[in-house]
Amino acid sequence: MPDREPSITGYLTLGLLAAGDRSAYQLAEQLGRGVGELWPSADRGRYAVLGRLHEAGYVATRQEYTGKRARTIYSLTAAGREALAAWLTTPARTPTLEFEGMVRVLLSDQGSIDDLRRTLAQTREQALANRELFARYAAYISTTGGTFPERRHLFALANTFMIGHYDHIVAWADWAEQQVESWPDTVTPATTHEEQVREMLSPGRDAWRASGHTED
Repeated sequence: MPDREPSITGYLTLGLLAAGDRSAYQLAEQLGRGVGELWPSADRGRYAVLGRLHEAGYVATRQEYTGKRARTIYSLTAAGREALAAWLTTPARTPTLEFEGMVRVLLSDQGSIDDLRRTLAQTREQALANRELFARYAAYISTTGGTFPERRHLFALANTFMIGHYDHIVAWADWAEQQVESWPDTVTPATTHEEQVREMLSPGRDAWRASGHTED
């Protein structure tokens, strides 16, 4: 019996194989379609995970040939299907966020005000691009059923969240740009803009909406 619990990337891979057998390339391609924005480590480990799943007995392999050229095809085993189903009964981890732009914001007192403003502008641009990416996914799934038409209702739930997530980042970046507009640098506002800082920290507020911000 397998005794190694898959990683989240592993479970994603098992979920893809639950819909049908695939090659390593096909699996990597599927993991790269929007999954990297949801679970970044999936994109980094999408090839290495297959060996671990095979070693643990969660996937089986076979060779298919096109002429003399062979490729490995992966399929879900009974143990893999059982592990995936068991994992879905367990509590999900608390959501986390991998956000380099926000780390840069936190450390902006070590740089210039122009650096901070550039980070905010780039954050907005990146969020707009990713929002457009998921809007295209939504249109594709809506019109064609997508790659997994039997899961289109589940993709609709996730896709709506991702669009809302990037809407939130765009709104925050717009608001943050307004807040720092009057800052002469990234250090002195801690004392020269105390009232503004207290207003930003007011509990229970949707600060950028309260400031009168509206989306484009």
